[in-house]
Amino acid sequence: MSTLMWEAIIYWVILVIAALSVIAVSGTRKTASTIILAPVVLFCTIFMMQGSVFTAMQHPTMGANVGLGMAFLTTWVVSGILYAVTIVIAFIKYSKKNKA
Repeated sequence: MSTLMWEAIIYWVILVIAALSVIAVSGTRKTASTIILAPVVLFCTIFMMQGSVFTAMQHPTMGANVGLGMAFLTTWVVSGILYAVTIVIAFIKYSKKNKA
């Protein structure tokens, strides 16, 4: 396997963990946005990245591949947003638990 494929697999794992952490932290009271939005964002980002990686592997170029770079950047941004949402949900649950 090429280095590009290993890098893509690592990014996919990070993105899946981020999406699952949002779902796990939301607890028993899951809203429609948590149930629907996290997997939709997850799969849209994964399919965009998968298409870019396979295109780059089948048609290698000597120059920079801007589409592949944007796919990787989007994956990191989406992962960061999902982790931030996880931290906010956990903080809200923690503060509500300590007030009572």
